[in-house]
Amino acid sequence: MTKATRRQFLAGSALTAAGLVGAPYVYAQSDFLEPVRIRMGYAPYISAGPYYIAQEKSYFKKLKIDIVPSSHVDGSLSMPSLIAGELDITGATLSAGLFNLMTKGSDLRLFFERGRESPGWGSNAILVSNEMWEKGFRNVDGYKFAKGAKIGISSRGSVAHYLHTVGLERAGLKVDDAEWQWGLTPQVSLPLMQQNRLDVLNLPLPGAYAAQSKGIGKVATWSDELAPDFVLACSVASRKFLREQHSAAVRFSMAIMQANAEYMDAAKTGNPEVLKIIADNTGLAVSVIDETRPRWTYMVIDGTPNMPSIVAQQRFWHDRTDLLAKTVPEDELFDDRAIKEAKQRLAEKNPFN
Repeated sequence: MTKATRRQFLAGSALTAAGLVGAPYVYAQSDFLEPVRIRMGYAPYISAGPYYIAQEKSYFKKLKIDIVPSSHVDGSLSMPSLIAGELDITGATLSAGLFNLMTKGSDLRLFFERGRESPGWGSNAILVSNEMWEKGFRNVDGYKFAKGAKIGISSRGSVAHYLHTVGLERAGLKVDDAEWQWGLTPQVSLPLMQQNRLDVLNLPLPGAYAAQSKGIGKVATWSDELAPDFVLACSVASRKFLREQHSAAVRFSMAIMQANAEYMDAAKTGNPEVLKIIADNTGLAVSVIDETRPRWTYMVIDGTPNMPSIVAQQRFWHDRTDLLAKTVPEDELFDDRAIKEAKQRLAEKNPFN
């Protein structure tokens, strides 16, 4: 019997502690490392840190994956390209629109969780106008002051729509108790807030800190306080890709799992190498990346989804709004075969150590 070296033992122990063990099966594939190209969509923000790490450290190349990246300002904007077959994988925020696409014959599946608002890690700030702050909107219960308030969001069915609704109802108000203004980008909404013509916004980091420093408004509370462990985004692919390119999906997952571990470590320790990688790829200063890291989007290292959150969001859009006429069966929302095999392969032999 071959004995494990101390390094192999420690590496295996680390993976066990991270939850990267216990997969029930591994596909037998003699051509597992066959070179492959993956056309991937992503949004160029701090939350894309694991992708930046995997790319910069050649984790994809080590597994013979050639990533062809495509940047989209919002994950939802990459969905038409995915459906048209122009992309193989993309990151997508959970929304009514995503669930609608999944019900309309697009044959899509979530297969890797790409961020959640874990307690203490919420990256989406609830920014309120200075006037609302003076009225008392200074914490998660501040929505009780939002009756008649103007709430600005980009679109119906979005993360912001969901979070503000949760906040209003938590305060005992109804959705219609506030005045909703749709179709507002930060370029439009922030000047309106500065003029006290808009009262409440959902604004991710680092934009929220920048707006606060400019005196536009104040951060009153965070997404994780409104909806703890709310799943923000997942990697999405077609069932055809996940079936016919299974080894590619597994290898992609392995690279992201390794990068997730390094991203989360840097979020806690401020690892300068990772800070620089994220800064270089987002165009933000290292100091800005460092300032926001206590609230970087939380990544579950092995990509295992918080299914209750995903199911609850779909149910919300279907039961509470007119935005989702049909739902995806719960057992067809998420395909976990790739992440299960990736966990087992990493536990047996981590190629990145």
